[in-house]
Amino acid sequence: MARLWLIAAWLCGSVVLAHAAATQPANPTGRWYTADHSAVVQIAPCGKDLCGQIVGLADVNQTGEMPTDWQGQPQCGLTILQTQPQTAPDGSVIWAGTVLDPRNGNVYQATLALDASRHLQLHGYIGLPIFGQTQTWEPYPGRTLAGCKLAANEQGQGKG
Repeated sequence: MARLWLIAAWLCGSVVLAHAAATQPANPTGRWYTADHSAVVQIAPCGKDLCGQIVGLADVNQTGEMPTDWQGQPQCGLTILQTQPQTAPDGSVIWAGTVLDPRNGNVYQATLALDASRHLQLHGYIGLPIFGQTQTWEPYPGRTLAGCKLAANEQGQGKG
């Protein structure tokens, strides 16, 4: 009888764990090439939210100089995304928050979502989402080196 009870408990636990795994938000953590391939942004947990930080810059390799932000500070290490999970009207999970344009300091509302091919869809907007633009970011499979440099054999990888 005890053995039957253990089997039943194991089966119930498996169902609960499978349901929990199925309801986890589509998490966009990882390294992403921006739409224009000028930067690599690493999205990682920061508390209960997700933050995106510049970890690679194509310009560093081409000019040898570090691109700066609107305040004259190096873009390397700059946090440009801050988001938290939300449920979209269709029931899918999106990450909503803000995105910073490091060139001019403008901050926009933003949503992040993974599409079916696991590309990141970043939609930045002012006021209402209809007044915005969506960019597709590709996963970055390469390495970044000290000083936000991209490994030489990986510059422009995936650029099309």
